[in-house]
Amino acid sequence: MKTIRVLAMSAAAFVLLFASGAKAQEKFMPMSFSVSGGVYAPAGTELDDDNAKTGFVGLVSGGYMFNPFFGLQTDLGYFETSGHDLKVSAIPLAFSLKLAVPIAFVEPYVLGGGGVYFSKLKRDEFSDRSSTDFGAHAAGGVNFIFGNFQVGAEARYIWLKASDIDDLTIEGFQVMGSVGMRF
Repeated sequence: MKTIRVLAMSAAAFVLLFASGAKAQEKFMPMSFSVSGGVYAPAGTELDDDNAKTGFVGLVSGGYMFNPFFGLQTDLGYFETSGHDLKVSAIPLAFSLKLAVPIAFVEPYVLGGGGVYFSKLKRDEFSDRSSTDFGAHAAGGVNFIFGNFQVGAEARYIWLKASDIDDLTIEGFQVMGSVGMRF
């Protein structure tokens, strides 16, 4: 009897989620724009040697979903970290494929892609070096959609090596909150 009750409750929950997901698809808005901000935690050993601290990351993102489950996203942003006699910053222009699962007003997603990173290293007041390199990233997050408004959170990892700065490894984690619009 307990098993039947659990199965009935599971089926009811599935029907409610499916129905709410179907209702969300009635108001499908394929385009999005968001602003994200958070922390960048470097993971490169060279930055660990210089006692690089957790820094700032900010992104402006635009996206287009071909259907409620698959789309593209582009990001333009800035992130930095600093340590003992060191400051590293980068401006990413990145493109991603996005896979989402809309459930009512909740949209968990994963994305992955790559882009061009314009990196700069300042070692002391007299030494500036820069590099332009390709980097890859992978992320997971969730958006909460309220009409045309969305709020969300994302965790992203970037793989980046600045080739013109002695192959400095700038990879690390980015954890961000975001606000945006759907239209």
